[in-house]
Amino acid sequence: MKKGIVLFLGALRHGEFESLLGRGIPCGALIDSNTKLHLPDLVRFQVVERFDFLRPETELLGKLQEIQAKWGLRCLINVVEHYVAVFARLAPELGVRGISQCSAQLCLDKLAMRQRFLERIGPQATGRFQEVQTEEQLRAFAAQVGFPLVLKPTNLSASLFISLNHTLDELLASYRRLVAEVPRYYQQAAQKGKKLTIQVEEFMAGSNHSIDCWVDGAGHISATPVVDVLSGADVGIDDFHHFARITPSHLSREEQAEASRLAIAGAQALDMSTVIGHVEFIQTPTGPKLLEIGARPGGNRIRILEMTYGIDQIFAYYQILCAQSPAVQPEKEQPSAIVTPFPRHQGVLQSFRDLDRLQKLPTYLYHEVRGRVGQTVGLAKDGYKAPLYIELTAPTRDEVRRDVDQIASWADLMVVQ
Repeated sequence: MKKGIVLFLGALRHGEFESLLGRGIPCGALIDSNTKLHLPDLVRFQVVERFDFLRPETELLGKLQEIQAKWGLRCLINVVEHYVAVFARLAPELGVRGISQCSAQLCLDKLAMRQRFLERIGPQATGRFQEVQTEEQLRAFAAQVGFPLVLKPTNLSASLFISLNHTLDELLASYRRLVAEVPRYYQQAAQKGKKLTIQVEEFMAGSNHSIDCWVDGAGHISATPVVDVLSGADVGIDDFHHFARITPSHLSREEQAEASRLAIAGAQALDMSTVIGHVEFIQTPTGPKLLEIGARPGGNRIRILEMTYGIDQIFAYYQILCAQSPAVQPEKEQPSAIVTPFPRHQGVLQSFRDLDRLQKLPTYLYHEVRGRVGQTVGLAKDGYKAPLYIELTAPTRDEVRRDVDQIASWADLMVVQ
């Protein structure tokens, strides 16, 4: 293996780097000074520098080349949706491996992605959808497909600004809100150059799940076990945010095998290689249907796959970026969950209430406060992310699920005014 560091681009989270350090692989990070993510303690990194990613890309490339010249570069690694495009553009400039720009762009555009699924897999692979530029187009789609309908921007992640609409009045109000608020969000989130494109799609009834696909440089794919996802709607909140990720999956062995085949077909449809793709799907009464695929590991999936199965996904990503072909090999099965509660309404975070009760849960492992008192918080559909992160683990899935439900019942974890 060549010398140098593994350089994380933009931002990273708890659980996404520790195993590399444990294996003696030196790491560094170039942190985007605009990031809103809660950053972990990086004291063991060889180098940690900050850079304003809103500056011209030539300057960002210059900073990366400066770090490369000083420390050497085994690979550049990205674990955050926001940096997929810049990663794909700059990795070749640095002479390191990464996903192609064409494939990255397909993963960043939900409309183009869905069209590829139709072309390469067929109409059974996903739900009906359409780009909408006018209220008239929205009305026509609603008349053709019926309610409920999902409305979303085509180029955001983490369920941001996604709404479920049961009537035409709700749908039109959601559309007007996207037009008014999302361009402002792009500016606040330092997402320069993004333009709002809106997609309407039929609501696919069923349970939410994900699979991460390890894709090597030759396009060979190995799929991880299924992760079950509870959304806000599953715990009584009118929002699509991911409230909890739970493993192992409650799907049957046959359902999981079918979902893995579809996930692999989805990654192939997007011509993915040299990447870990995050595949989200709905298990409907007629089988799995693709929602979307991200060109990076799933949020919190690196951690939960390690907790449950002993799968070292970040090391696998490192291997892929260093021209190797790792295969998914579970080593254990320890039921686990990662829970990220959201406040029930938008407002200013005043305090967290009685967080000691988390540590009294039978399955409690760890928690992390990610929000700051005094900041504005809210639901994902309003453009916000979770202020709290919790890990649970136990000998049985039922025990884990019981504590997930207990946390869901605590509507007063965050005091918001």
